[in-house]
Parts: sequence; structure tokens; C-alpha cells
Amino acid sequence: MAKNKGGTTIIIKKVVDGHAGHHGGSWKVAFADFMTAMMAFFLLLWLIAALKPQQKESLAIVFKDAKEGQAVKMSVTATAFIPKDAKMGIPEMNLSQQDKLKYEVALLVKELLAQNQELQSNSGISSDNAGVLMQVNNSVMFAQNSAVLKPEAAKILDGVTSILLNQKVNLVIRGHTDDTENGNGLYPSKWELSAARAAASLRYVLAKGNGAIAATRLRAAGYADSRPLVPAMNEENRAVNRRVEFYYHSPEAETW
Repeated sequence: MAKNKGGTTIIIKKVVDGHAGHHGGSWKVAFADFMTAMMAFFLLLWLIAALKPQQKESLAIVFKDAKEGQAVKMSVTATAFIPKDAKMGIPEMNLSQQDKLKYEVALLVKELLAQNQELQSNSGISSDNAGVLMQVNNSVMFAQNSAVLKPEAAKILDGVTSILLNQKVNLVIRGHTDDTENGNGLYPSKWELSAARAAASLRYVLAKGNGAIAATRLRAAGYADSRPLVPAMNEENRAVNRRVEFYYHSPEAETW
């Protein structure tokens, strides 16, 4: 503060440049946002890595371009250890006894599917550590909301029976429904309907085996709509989820 000769008071303000901008907290907010985004990204990568192949396929369908949306169909696919030109017989590979058994069963299933054009376009084959799985679309075996075998189901079940008669494996038959089936009032829930489909298939196999297949080698299970292959977004996907599965496994592997 100073006074001039006229007695007028003059106030002088000095602005001192500081470093508040450099030492402020705004960068901390930006860095925290960055770290949160990175954590979310790596969490997403971990979740994707933990998904099973079928779950990844289901997720891919959800994000599929609408222009490419088409009816989802199960197709015949060879198991990882089956060459495309494979023929019947034990392969000249260093396989364990269990893998040799799976190989033979997988080839028999593949041969069964190849004999029926409709079955080829409505079925699939895969394998895991314990056995070989054949999936058959429900439209080939049962009408919607029904557990009565269609006449054309006989060819499939005859082949299923033949594999049991010729291989030392057990069989689990699994019935599945979509999320809308109600059994037309004949079944209290989708659980009973899916179990009835599995039981009808098992009953046919036992009868066809004519006493040569011990009942202890077969099991039937119903899963209702609890294990969909694809999201139930439309009727095409629901048709894929309606299926019967035939899971061949070694007697030592107790699995459903």
C-alpha cells in the first residue's frame, strides 16, 4: 500500500506464480479411472478364459450381427483325436486303453450319423476325458411337448443299441426341453417331460438289446431347460435346445 503526493491511497497487489496446477489432485482422478478400466479389462479377459467352449459359442451368438442371424443348427463334428479320413480299427497312435475305447466309440457314432442325412444336419458329436457325447435334435425323436418316440427314432436307437452291444461302455441318456415346453398337461413340469424322453429312449434300448444289455449299464436323466446350448432368444434357438444326448463312457467313470 502506498500514497501518492495528492494523498490518494494506491493498493498494489502482487500475484505470485505458484505450482498448484502441477501439484493438484486432478491427475489422481484420471489415474484412478485408468486403473479401474484396466482392472475391468483384465477381469473380462479372465472370465472369457474361464468360459467353457459351449458358453463361448452362446456368448458369440448374442453379439452376432443381426444381418447374419440365421437358424442355429448343430452339425456333425469329429472329436479332437479323430482324423477326417479315419476308418474303423485301432489307430497306430500311442493311446491309452481308455482313449482307444473312446476312439472306437467315436468312430461308431460318426458312422451312425453318416448313415442318415437328416441325422447329420440335426446332431453333433464331441468328447471329453471320460467319454463320447452324441447330441440329437429333439425334432428327430419327439414331437414338441411330447415324450412319445417318433417312428424315425428307431434307426437312431438301433444304432445306439448296437454300439452298446459291441463296446464295453456304459450309457447315460439325457433329455432336454426348451424354456417354453409344458408337456400339454401330461407332465407337471419340464423336468418330468425331459426325464420321460430320456426314459422312453432307455426303454427302447433295453428292449432292443433283448437281455444282452444289463440295466446297470444305462441311466436316464432329465435336465428340463437348465442346460441350454444357445440363448433362448427365438424359436430357432429353442429348437436347438430341445435335444436328447447319448453319453458313452467307460464303466469306471461315474458321471451324469
